[in-house]
Amino acid sequence: MSISRRSFIKGMGIGCVGCTVGSLPPGALALNPVTSLKGQSKLTPSLCEMCSYRCPIEAQVVNNKTVFIQGNRNSPHQKTRVCARGGSGVSLIYDPKRIVKPMKRKGPRGAGEWEVISWEQAYTEIAEKMASIKQHYGAESIFFSSKSGSLSSHLFHLAAAFGSPNTFTHASTCPAGKAIAASVMMGGDLKMNLANSKYILSFGHNLYEGIEVAETYELMTAQERGAKLVSFDPRLSVVSSKANEWFAIRPGGDLPVLMAMCHIMVKEN
Repeated sequence: MSISRRSFIKGMGIGCVGCTVGSLPPGALALNPVTSLKGQSKLTPSLCEMCSYRCPIEAQVVNNKTVFIQGNRNSPHQKTRVCARGGSGVSLIYDPKRIVKPMKRKGPRGAGEWEVISWEQAYTEIAEKMASIKQHYGAESIFFSSKSGSLSSHLFHLAAAFGSPNTFTHASTCPAGKAIAASVMMGGDLKMNLANSKYILSFGHNLYEGIEVAETYELMTAQERGAKLVSFDPRLSVVSSKANEWFAIRPGGDLPVLMAMCHIMVKEN
């Protein structure tokens, strides 16, 4: 008897959901009773905010409240697929333990003791601290970091007004390098065709953990069609564990490996 990877994952997912529901405390599912999903409801198109990839989604709305999130049916590659993190996006708004007010540590560091303060107090203390640091050490001694997205530029405008050139987002260490290289070399973003690829080299790009749903599905499709996957990664990531070959290069060793490949290609024409 043979079983495909997709059937295995599907079975594991059903089993894990069953185990999770069975282990929840009494009343854990009461916030979203099954009866609220009966009848027709509206699907509102939007973008997922659970990571910086911004997958297209549709939110199922019942009585003006989002109760379910799926991928956007009109997205040609993703369709209704969404990762577990994206599906839990409902909690981004409705989780009763979501932090909605500033909190200040009142005990020793690591003690987990906090007090709720007003926005006015928070802004005042932050501004006074920033001004003091700038006076003693210079504006460039403060680092401004933001989640990637449409609003990150606001923080960078603040950094410029403050006088610090030091800004950072998720893009700084992940997708920005790819985007800049693609723009310089090809005049635009990369257009990959993973699903129909036959030989894939992956350098630290872990599509089975840092999920970009459409590309993750395409990588699975390529492997099911027999594509060979070779992973270069210091750690045994999920992609490395599913690869035909895994090379545990040293951290930062990506460039030397690529330069060696280029050398052989040029030398042997």
